[in-house]
Amino acid sequence: MDITTVNDRHLYSATVRVHDPERPGSSVELPGRVVRFGPPGWLTVADGTGEGADVRLVPTGQVLAVSALGEVDPPPREHGAS
Repeated sequence: MDITTVNDRHLYSATVRVHDPERPGSSVELPGRVVRFGPPGWLTVADGTGEGADVRLVPTGQVLAVSALGEVDPPPREHGAS
């Protein structure tokens, strides 16, 4: 799924730190991700903006930090694409 399918507005590049589900009390840092704040209660996190990017929803209660935040320009749409 292309992250723009989720929402083509308010995309940011960021480093995300979340609780490690496999090691209680530990965290995992996800650098260079594309994020969107939402849907409510969730952070949408992707490893890129193109086709084949891994997109997942992370409950905000699992997010420890979002840093190095910068706006991402959406990819240009091809003429005739819907």
